[in-house]
Parts: sequence; C-alpha cells; structure tokens
Amino acid sequence: MTIEREILITEVALRDGSHAIAHQYTIEQVTQVAKALGEAGVPNIEVSHGDGLGGSSLQYGLSHTDEMKLIEAAVSVSGESKIAVLVLPGIGTVKEMREAAGLGVSMARIGTHVTEADVSAQHLELGLETVGFLMMSHMVPTRKLVEQAKLMESYGADTLYV
Repeated sequence: MTIEREILITEVALRDGSHAIAHQYTIEQVTQVAKALGEAGVPNIEVSHGDGLGGSSLQYGLSHTDEMKLIEAAVSVSGESKIAVLVLPGIGTVKEMREAAGLGVSMARIGTHVTEADVSAQHLELGLETVGFLMMSHMVPTRKLVEQAKLMESYGADTLYV
C-alpha cells in the first residue's frame, strides 16, 4: 500500500539562519531572500529573530533591524508564500503576535518544552494558522508526549510536530 502525502516546506533561514550572523539581517537581505523564495513557490517562509518574536535582547542577542520591519518587508515581496513566525511563550508575547498578524503574518509556530504545552494556550487561540512544536520530545515517555500533544490540539493547533 502506498500513501501519498503532500509535502509542505517551511523555510526558516530568515529566522534560524539569523543565529549564524548574530541576528544582523537587514531589510534588503530579507527582501531579496523572501522575494526569491516566493518566486520559487516555497509555501511558508519563517521570519523573526532567531529565538522567535521578542528575542532581540541582551540575553539572546540584539537584532540589527526591528523584526516587525523585517516581517513587513518579507510580506511585501513574498507573493503567494505565507509568512510565518516562531513564538516561544515567555519570550514572544500575544501582543507581538497580534502586531505580526497585523503586518500580514498568517502562520505561527508555537514552541514549548515537551512538558509545558499548557503555556501555549493563549498563543494558539489567535486565529492564525498554528503549528504546535513540542521541543525536546526525546526527554519524555510516549504517553507524556501524546498527553502534551493532545493539549496543544485542544488549544487549537492546526499541526503538531516534535
């Protein structure tokens, strides 16, 4: 039996890739990359500080450019591609998510430690397409992982991954 599945890519270089350059992306760089990814038909392009919305800080590294300006630039050139953000509750807030949504972000990945799905509830209930991200899943037994995944699902996660 063969099961065919659609493969959807979320390109994260404009978020995770910022770690490699000390969070120093410029509007010009984001515009160039997001435009090329949009033209290539990449379905989802993640843009924010490397540690997600609200990550620009002394603790995580100061961004060269305000992430909302980077998000706005990506939205303006990405064509049919969705612009996504990463949110780690406690670093990124609902306020920042609303601001990003107002700029055209349509997807949010909400990442929590695998035992702390409960902190994602308010972040999953904002009407964006949401991906619940249970990090460090290797740290718990399967039963606990399933319990936490069901919590994220009950809060409104459209997709879950570990």
